[in-house]
Amino acid sequence: MEFTKNDIKITKGVAILFMLLLHLFGRKEVNGIYETFPLINGVPLVYYIGLFGDACVPMFCFASGYGLFVSISKAKASILKKNFVRILKLLINYWIVLIIFVAIGAIAGLSEMLPGSPTKFLLNFFVLSNSYNGAWWFVQTYIILVLLAPPLFKVIKKYNSIILFLISGFIYLITYIQRIKHVIDFSDSSAIGMLVNAIVLVGTSQLPFIVGAIFAKEKIYSKLHNKLNKLEQKNSLCIGGILLLVIVHSLYESMIIAPITGIVFICFFNLLDKNLHFQNVLDFIGSHSTNLWLTHMFFYITIFPKLTFAPKYPILIFCWLIILCLISSYFINLVYKPIIQYIDKKNSILTLNEKIVG
Repeated sequence: MEFTKNDIKITKGVAILFMLLLHLFGRKEVNGIYETFPLINGVPLVYYIGLFGDACVPMFCFASGYGLFVSISKAKASILKKNFVRILKLLINYWIVLIIFVAIGAIAGLSEMLPGSPTKFLLNFFVLSNSYNGAWWFVQTYIILVLLAPPLFKVIKKYNSIILFLISGFIYLITYIQRIKHVIDFSDSSAIGMLVNAIVLVGTSQLPFIVGAIFAKEKIYSKLHNKLNKLEQKNSLCIGGILLLVIVHSLYESMIIAPITGIVFICFFNLLDKNLHFQNVLDFIGSHSTNLWLTHMFFYITIFPKLTFAPKYPILIFCWLIILCLISSYFINLVYKPIIQYIDKKNSILTLNEKIVG
């Protein structure tokens, strides 16, 4: 019983919802922008829920690593071509969001920031900067991971998974320290600084990505499923496990454990029996997850913060932000989907021609 395509899509959707929670509520100083009751030792309870959301990137990386490993392993056509199309589709989505929200920002009187200087616009356009939207740092990292996936997966298939996990964990630890502590300061050289920053972000993202691929290689989830699915109290065990993860992270607040909490959460969450209606809601969110990721910061921090936090109560703010992002997603898709359909059509024709020639 391995993860299905739908499981991966839903997992990515949940990861993006966690990102929204983290960005909205992962703060102890609220400054009156929303209600903080109940409090735990003077800290809003919603902060600890938001804090658990730092598992969002590891969850997304794990799901991507797993899905890509399965996809590349089954691929009959050119892997390089498929990855190029995969990256192109993300970039088209990204560019559409960038242009729409830069235009909105300029109309809203934020032209000094959106678009700002031509250099600033071009750096964001070519994913060399995320100054327009802090959540966009992962676009560059994801592209690099996709490009590295074929050689990485060859290594994963060839060598012992435990050794690879330990090496990956060591790289994660070193790059995490550099990311947080800035042990080596490259601030004097912007070009070198950008390069080092890209390496560090890939280094802190590769662990869950590689673990996702190892899960697919070793069929680890199937083994967990076969053992735990027989238990009568499986659902209670999974819910209890998720609550325990939240409590542990509340006691140890460092983001360094995010890959652990994220990967363990994925296992517990997917082992849970979920009713069809709930799965359909998550599937719907998963279908719009890329647009939720790319747009949400424009709403809560850049262009529409007053609108986003107007409901005052955390649960209402969270739902309201999702609604705002989903509305924007429909407009984005009006432009995005016809372009993607054209690309898919051209790609199918080229593939067919290659088969005929071959």
